[in-house]
Amino acid sequence: MLRTDFVVGWKNIRREDYVGYSCGYDRRQTAVATTNGAGPRNTQIFVLSPDLVVLHALPGFWHPDDLARELRFAKRIAKLWEDQGKSVETKTRMYRRMHRREVYTQSPETYARSTWQNFDAHFERHRGQSERRDTFLRDANGEPVTEANGTWRMKPINVLVHERMSRRPFVAWDDFDLDAFVDYGTLHYDNNRGVDRRHREFRGQERLKKQRERATR
Repeated sequence: MLRTDFVVGWKNIRREDYVGYSCGYDRRQTAVATTNGAGPRNTQIFVLSPDLVVLHALPGFWHPDDLARELRFAKRIAKLWEDQGKSVETKTRMYRRMHRREVYTQSPETYARSTWQNFDAHFERHRGQSERRDTFLRDANGEPVTEANGTWRMKPINVLVHERMSRRPFVAWDDFDLDAFVDYGTLHYDNNRGVDRRHREFRGQERLKKQRERATR
């Protein structure tokens, strides 16, 4: 599908402001046995129209089967965007309805692969004590749903992504609020406790972190 239906490109985002401080990986490594949406600040998959409208976006890594389904969904969104017989208002209503329906029709396997990594969930629950977050399931009164152990229940990542995209119908690439879109989980993850394969510190990454901190003061 990627070979026949998409024009594929990539961009180095290492110096972008929204990128997290993940250490312990290099470009020769691949993600194995991770969950959908893991590493949202460091990897994103975008599907754009020829006129550079964001049709769909996936933060982080995704299981191949789930990625294939999301790409097929993006193709349906593309057909809607290209339909010259519908007004923008009609397209927007249909776009939001398609995202809601997609969440309800995804498989139990997709939901099982869309659970939170423990450290990301812990960070979100801590953050949710001081600000309202869209990452928690809520009851009819808007209160967070709790697990048996009393912790707040997280939305599955696939649900969170489709909800966030449903609030961003046909946004131009230049206007897409990427920082807010990928804002969930912890900003820093160190896979190898501060050192690379040769046991050297991640000095380049630490320099970038300090530069960005100075820029925000």
